Amino acid sequence: MKILMVHKFYYVEGGAERYVFNLSNLLEKNCDVVIPFAMHHPKNLDSAYSSYFVSYFNPEQLCNSNNPIDIAKKVLRVIYSKEAKIKLENLIRHTTPDIAHVHSVYHHLSPSILHTLKKCGLPVVLTLHDYKLICPNYILLDGKRRVCEACKGRHFWKAIIKKCFRDSYGASLLVSIEATVNKYLRSYKNNVDMFISPSAFLGNKIAMYGYERERVLIQPYALAIDEYMPYFGPSNYFVFMGRLTHEKGVHFLLDAMKSIKGADLYLLGTGPLKSELRQRMKNEKLSNVKMLGYKSGEELKSIISHAKFTVITSEWYDNSPLVIYESLALGNPVIGPRMGGIPELIVEGVDGFIYEPGDMKGFIDKVNYLIANPETCVSMGRQGRIKAERLYAIEEHYKKIRAIYDLTINKANSQRFNRTNRSGNFRLPRIHVSRLSKRR
Repeated sequence: MKILMVHKFYYVEGGAERYVFNLSNLLEKNCDVVIPFAMHHPKNLDSAYSSYFVSYFNPEQLCNSNNPIDIAKKVLRVIYSKEAKIKLENLIRHTTPDIAHVHSVYHHLSPSILHTLKKCGLPVVLTLHDYKLICPNYILLDGKRRVCEACKGRHFWKAIIKKCFRDSYGASLLVSIEATVNKYLRSYKNNVDMFISPSAFLGNKIAMYGYERERVLIQPYALAIDEYMPYFGPSNYFVFMGRLTHEKGVHFLLDAMKSIKGADLYLLGTGPLKSELRQRMKNEKLSNVKMLGYKSGEELKSIISHAKFTVITSEWYDNSPLVIYESLALGNPVIGPRMGGIPELIVEGVDGFIYEPGDMKGFIDKVNYLIANPETCVSMGRQGRIKAERLYAIEEHYKKIRAIYDLTINKANSQRFNRTNRSGNFRLPRIHVSRLSKRR
């Protein structure tokens, strides 16, 4: 099978990109052909298809221009990119894929590509990595970084009032216009055949906001488990891995470190709060916090596997953090908040602990308990590894993804068949995939 893999970045920026590359490698190992479509970027990996990629674009450039014509062109690109449409048409014409698997496109490629895929007759699967379909700000937070669902019913204009995007009226106006235009164009509802959600939480949110439950399939991420080797030995530190941003709760974590003794915290990652956090660590003499910066590959795996445990302190509805999958595969128990899809990945008291959002004392107590009980860390880590092998193995993931592809292709063929022959008796084959419960 030939799969057109569509994502805005062709380099690893975060968890979504890691999954896209992992999935592409998995498909290719099983003799499928993966055809990438993305945006040009200085960090891009090499690709035989890069000549079809759209030109580099940074939405933040909108805030740095005083030229009205220049601003208008960039706004149009965010809403509906003609360049992406044309280049994608050329790529499809020359490669003739069987199906398109779309990930995050939004401001860099724009939803115009969805209309192009439908026009070219391609079945379309879209993996949901965030809440962009129902929230102009992606993450269901307002401008004051509070959980917010004011746009429910797709009243996207409310994002302007709350300055949801980058705490800016102008930027919020732009993303609200983009969301509203694509709402009325029905860019997602009419042009995507199946949605894949890595968490039941996100899938249920999408359905509650008006998307058909029958078209939302639940499929967690996966890992090449054999490439993740646990350590299960003594350690004097625990880890946080992720973007250094407000919604990741890093300030909450530094507050907690004032009351945590007996082990250091290693911060793995970078982001806009890097300098601010470093200065705070210096001012408050947080000598038990080490900022290691961005790590990847075997170095990253080694640091995580040799840690006592992993902490997640997200203050938003985190979808299905890949760091939890990786930590469990490396034999680390995980402490995380009851937010978004996080509780779906942690079995309380078995392979980690769950604390209530904002409960500083509860979080500190759980961290200190694991520090004081290293044998519990090891036993919980072993349980996490067993769960990862059972649920997140990449071989089983391949079978499920291919089943979703087959289901989507047959669904698209059925729709075409019914359009040309309303009296036909075509029926979809029975393929077992996880669908959303009808309960809310």
